[in-house]
Amino acid sequence: MNYFITAKEEVLREVAASVSAKISNYMINNHIEIDHKNAISVMLDQVEDLSDSLIERDNSMEDLAKVSAKLAFAKDYIEKMVQANG
Repeated sequence: MNYFITAKEEVLREVAASVSAKISNYMINNHIEIDHKNAISVMLDQVEDLSDSLIERDNSMEDLAKVSAKLAFAKDYIEKMVQANG
């Protein structure tokens, strides 16, 4: 097991948890129910799937870079939604 990969996975799990919390808070504050037709709800599912992928697979640094980019997009998106809509 590669220490650097394990450490990066741990950091990304923390990022995923933070993003999931932001999305969940946004949904609660804006009375958005879990609905797989709602973009914010779908994003929450995607972030949770990314978090699960960090546990379930043997990841390479390239895999982790892709997960990191997807989480960065989700984080930026939900932060802009919060700024725009509260």
